[in-house]
Amino acid sequence: MLRMRATAVLVTGSALLPVPLALALHAAACGTSAPSPLLDPPASFLWPLAAAAAAGAAVRLARGRRPRGVPPVPAAGPAAPTPATAPSPPEPSELPPPVDHFTGRTAETEALLRLVRAGHRAIAVTGAPGTGKSALAVRLAHELGPLFPDGRLYAELGGGHGEPPPPAAVLSGFLAALGAPGEERSGTVADLTARFRGRTAGRRILLLLDDAADATQARALLPAGEHCLALITSRDALRNLPEAAPVPLGPLTEADALALLAAVGGAAAGSADTDHARTAVRTCGLLPLAVRAAAGVSRSQPAGRLPALAARLTAERDRLHHLRMDHLAVRAAFETAYAAFGAADRALLRALGACPAGRVTVRIAAAVADLDPAEARSGLQRLADAQLGRPVGPEAYRLHDLVRMLAAERLDHETAPADRRAAFARILAACTEDAAAQRSRAQGSRAQGSRVWGAAEQLAVPRLVRAAVREGLPGHARALAVAADPWLAGRPGQDPRAAMWTAVLEAARRSGEQGWAEQALRGLGSAYAEEGRLDQAVDHLRMAAGLGPHAAVRTGQATTRRLLGVVLHDAGRYEEALRELNTAAQDCREAGDTEAEAEALLRLGALHLDRRRPDEAIDCLERALPLLARHRGGDPVALADTRRRLGTAYAQAGGLVPGERHLRAALALYRREGQSAGEGRALSELGRLEERRGAHGAGVELHRAALAAFEHAGLGAGVASSAEAVGDSLLLQGDPSGAGVEYRRAADAHRLLGDHVREAEVRRKLGV
Repeated sequence: MLRMRATAVLVTGSALLPVPLALALHAAACGTSAPSPLLDPPASFLWPLAAAAAAGAAVRLARGRRPRGVPPVPAAGPAAPTPATAPSPPEPSELPPPVDHFTGRTAETEALLRLVRAGHRAIAVTGAPGTGKSALAVRLAHELGPLFPDGRLYAELGGGHGEPPPPAAVLSGFLAALGAPGEERSGTVADLTARFRGRTAGRRILLLLDDAADATQARALLPAGEHCLALITSRDALRNLPEAAPVPLGPLTEADALALLAAVGGAAAGSADTDHARTAVRTCGLLPLAVRAAAGVSRSQPAGRLPALAARLTAERDRLHHLRMDHLAVRAAFETAYAAFGAADRALLRALGACPAGRVTVRIAAAVADLDPAEARSGLQRLADAQLGRPVGPEAYRLHDLVRMLAAERLDHETAPADRRAAFARILAACTEDAAAQRSRAQGSRAQGSRVWGAAEQLAVPRLVRAAVREGLPGHARALAVAADPWLAGRPGQDPRAAMWTAVLEAARRSGEQGWAEQALRGLGSAYAEEGRLDQAVDHLRMAAGLGPHAAVRTGQATTRRLLGVVLHDAGRYEEALRELNTAAQDCREAGDTEAEAEALLRLGALHLDRRRPDEAIDCLERALPLLARHRGGDPVALADTRRRLGTAYAQAGGLVPGERHLRAALALYRREGQSAGEGRALSELGRLEERRGAHGAGVELHRAALAAFEHAGLGAGVASSAEAVGDSLLLQGDPSGAGVEYRRAADAHRLLGDHVREAEVRRKLGV
């Protein structure tokens, strides 16, 4: 007895000794190696815990308890009789094996370890289906296992499958694992809970509760020991379980998803650093379950099939079908969550399948599901609580893309065609109102009931238009396309807009609606022009103009011809542009549409400037200015553009005084509106005007100011032209060295823009 106490004192004191000695004692006592490198160095705070575990193991060894897996040491001689001792309770180790190819989750692992260090006795890893909650928790439990020598218990609680086992059955299993006799393993849940907590008190036990249905189920299974740790995984956010510190899990980073694809797919997945691999993991939504399924499918196919798989996954309607391999099925994971909802929430989720993007506002959700906003808000929050969505603003939520695809499938399979079309009609009407609000905002009006659109709507609105055409709602599709087009026209990347108008055009041709066809062709021409595909733009705009004999489309002909003239102007086809713009101006005048006439005259003035016909430009612009002020007086930038062009025309015609007056007025408007690019253009023209006067010093200063404005605006073409203009002025003033510096700056700017012809022209000046 004295020897046993001495050993206990010695080993208990090892917690105060250096770490290597504590671990050596642990190994000597338990016959196990030191904890995994996962705990070193990020978890250095766990070394005292490891030392305490070593102390406990040594005390048990001193008491004669042999750890599991360690054979008895043969006695050197005849064994002396010893008094009988009560059998020690077992040390259960029920953890499932860790998943292969575990990848990433560094930040989440560090967060979990910080919570362990802080002394939390319960930690909840929560997240949507397929985020790898169980994989992370099992791996961490194995790594922490040596620190809990009294047992590692595990229970699959079935929350995600909709079939949770009775709490009494789970508690009975725990008690059996802890060595409780049969009579202690039956009774009420309250009795079993009390016995379980009695068995865990004062012991170091790690408990992994996997896939808890809700807080009530998890709470009944928590151990009582202050040195115990319960790891809980759940699709539920477990907000009603304050005892558990939450660690939410989202999708992987793209780099980790690529690494997982390569690790699981092996040679079939090819290099992780390819466009096909990136497409595959992005279409998987970066979910570990989906990435594993995709990698498994790729591995089961002949080598080099990743490009084909990536192509198949880009088709949304079939994506869930392709993301399944053996026991890995993304659809099944989400369907269990869907089935667990009540009828109202299932109906809401189905209705959200009509939405073209994962981000949905309360207003749109209410419209598509035919609910009042309060009901829609509550339903969206319940979806978020089930980890199928997340708030992304005060009145908006985001569904994972794969959840949205499941919702679209359920909408197709469980909703009558008439009801489905009604849902689409409601969301189209709401989005059309929102599109009109965007235009009102752009014109300076206050728009009620709609958020400011962004990149998500640039993809979502054209997708919704195409879906409406498929659903047999061409009128709704056209209305949304017309309302949204002015906003879409100003966005970088015009492919979605072109796809939208292509769908409208196909519907118009099927129905024989010539007016719709003209609008769609004009929209396509505008989209191609924005992308710089001028030949395609001209072709589509000429087709639109060719529909002129049809009375139904005459009102849009002036707009089409004006746009065609602008594109021909940009393509350098000046005479053709002049014919189209003159025709457009005349048609507008005859129709009494003075606002459209002003636009046509403005474009004619710009064309005459490029044709070096300043007197004709002055005539057009002077006529356009009062019309523009009448209709667009609230658009100072449009007025500034007109006055800048008018000042340029006067200066070219020799009217330097009126030219300077208009240019100064334009400059003041640009500065007031914070338009750095327009400010740079006005300053450049003023610089040229001073050079015409022979005031090269003043011209250089104005060109330098223009250069600074263009740099602030990030306009490379303006930087190049202004730097060259400064160089020209300095050369005329006898400063070739200063001119060379500016010419080099201009040449570098042209090179960055890819304009190698202009770069070569400027570099030739360096030799002068």
